Amino acid sequence: MSTQNLLVEIFVEELPPKALKKLGDAFAAAITDSLKAQGLAAADAVVTPYASPRRLAVIVAGVAAQAADKPVSHKLMPVNVGLDADGKATPALLKRLAALGLDESVVANLKRAIDGKSEALFFDSVAKGATLAEGLQKALTRHLPSCRFPR
Repeated sequence: MSTQNLLVEIFVEELPPKALKKLGDAFAAAITDSLKAQGLAAADAVVTPYASPRRLAVIVAGVAAQAADKPVSHKLMPVNVGLDADGKATPALLKRLAALGLDESVVANLKRAIDGKSEALFFDSVAKGATLAEGLQKALTRHLPSCRFPR
C-alpha cells in the first residue's frame, strides 16, 4: 500500500502569539492520533506542526489513502437463547441478525465459543478500512470543537 505526505491546514481568526506553539502542537497531535487510531497513519509517522496567528497546520508523513480491512467478531447471544432444542434459530437470534443486516442463511456459519461461563454465538466478518477523506473528516469533526483558544 502506497503512502503520501498529508498537509492539513485550517484558517482561523487572530490567535494569541504566546499560545501559538501550544495550539499548533495540540492541533497536530489531535489530527495525528486520530489518523493513527483509524489505521491511516503509521505509529511512527513523522509529524511536523505549524502555527501562525491566522492558521494552524500539520504535515503527516506516510499517510495511506485507505486503511486496511479489519476482522470483526460480533457477539450475538448465549447459545441457549439463540438456538432452540433442534438447533434452529430463535426469534431473538433472527432479530439480532436482522439488526446487523443479516438473514437466517448465516445461522449455519455462526461460531460457538466460550464467553466467560457460558457458550455464546459469534458472527465473524471483515470491516472495510476507512478512506482518508472519511478519516480526516472524523478527526476534524471530533477534535476541532474541543480545542480551546486563550483570549
